[in-house]
Amino acid sequence: MSTRFAQWASLSPWSIVSFSVGSLRQLLTNGYALIPLVYTGWQRGFNSPWLLLVAAGLVLVTLTYASLQWAKYRYRLSDAKLGIRQGLVFKRAQEIPLNKIQNVRLEQPLYFRPLGLYSLVVETAGSKQDEAVLAAVNYRQAMQLKKHLFASQSQLQGTETTYADGETPSLASEPQQAGITATSASEQSRRQGEGLVVAKDLKDLLIFGFYQNNLIWLSIISGSIIGQVDWESLGQTSMVQGAWHWYQTNIAIGLIYQILAVAAALILLYLLLSLISIASAVLKYYPYRLSLRQGTLHRTGGILAKQQDALRLHRVQLVRFEQPVIGRLIGRWTVHFEQVKGNEVEQLAKRHLLIPSMSREDIPQAFGRFDSLAAKANSLPASYQGINSGWLWRRAIPLALLPVVMTLILGLNPFTELVAGFTLVALVGLYLNYRQWGYCLEGDDCWIHTGALGQTWRLVPLSKTQDVCISQTPGQRRNALATLHLGLASGPLVIPYIPLEEARLIAETALSLTREDPKNWI
Repeated sequence: MSTRFAQWASLSPWSIVSFSVGSLRQLLTNGYALIPLVYTGWQRGFNSPWLLLVAAGLVLVTLTYASLQWAKYRYRLSDAKLGIRQGLVFKRAQEIPLNKIQNVRLEQPLYFRPLGLYSLVVETAGSKQDEAVLAAVNYRQAMQLKKHLFASQSQLQGTETTYADGETPSLASEPQQAGITATSASEQSRRQGEGLVVAKDLKDLLIFGFYQNNLIWLSIISGSIIGQVDWESLGQTSMVQGAWHWYQTNIAIGLIYQILAVAAALILLYLLLSLISIASAVLKYYPYRLSLRQGTLHRTGGILAKQQDALRLHRVQLVRFEQPVIGRLIGRWTVHFEQVKGNEVEQLAKRHLLIPSMSREDIPQAFGRFDSLAAKANSLPASYQGINSGWLWRRAIPLALLPVVMTLILGLNPFTELVAGFTLVALVGLYLNYRQWGYCLEGDDCWIHTGALGQTWRLVPLSKTQDVCISQTPGQRRNALATLHLGLASGPLVIPYIPLEEARLIAETALSLTREDPKNWI
């Protein structure tokens, strides 16, 4: 360990900027903190000098608090742990074992870019927030810290695994020499697979933003804005009147034209609502680069805030291949490397380290180089075994009876018709969900398939399971069926209504692997 990091050290004074931005972000997040500012502006008029005084006071308090945070922040990196001391009134001392560090990522916010400074973010297994943020470090210092963190982890893991069976080293005999040679060959083969794994250009990220679009949030945001529009006055404008006249003359004359017009309008609406998602994907990930070095994935990219994420492959608990409905039409997948629940790389958005815009043919090329990944499958299955129809009937029958009973009690009226319509939509969704729920056992890996209009594959390395449970309802027991529960550090998984023999086979495989594997589950 370098003596440079062995002593308690303080951050650069430029970290005050980072602490200030964090404080302002908390201030804006907690809306009640802005009540004095808004109230003063409303009472005095928003051009009143009191508004400027209140704003200046908030900025002064923020800078003072950030300066005190910087003055009280100390860190130290030893051979086995990372120490952090911070706090003004309430002191906080952290000792983070290096072998428990889940992710190390390098970020360069916009305000650090002119200075060439970065923030080094450290996350541990099971944490729901960043354990340590070393702000305002230069690139060389950040890379040295990152290197020492991972080098120390490798040393600790090597100590744990080399003598796991209580063996002690001795003078090399011929068999041992052969083992060393085999190990060296394996190491050399692994290093040959290192380097750049996946690169995504602007086109790929535009496609990613297009098919991974989340329209719900934009609809919520735009709803309040649309509600303020004076539609009656807008309808009287010459442009709207001309458009309506053109529609009556050219479109309303035939049913086919009307269907095509509605389809075109929906496509245009989707494209407009996708603009934010597309811009976000480009600004956050461009240029996307995913590299592999010493069993660790390194992701770089970002225009406004450059990021460098690092994740050890052996810490991945689950791999999720997600394909929304638009992605299914164009044949693109998003790959998520799920870690310990509550400790995602992009934890504020509850997202995992991901690879965007992957085709089915791209996946084997990338996963063929992930030797350290617990899951050994490297291509998506061609098919899966579906669950028993009992799962569907148990949910569909009570749901279908609801509008029938309400109609018998209340009679046929607009309300019961509305309930029947919603029930029909729910039944269709339930059936689509049932049709896509299935599983596939492939060696020591288990694939779980779910979805409705889109689809998702989850690649579960059974060696990562923490607990296994097989449950049966009376109806399942009569039909030799069971529900399998797999507990992983990334969250629980369920495969319902499968043959009891299949559930026992998957459970026994998982228990056998975890019983024979002495390594830490993370």
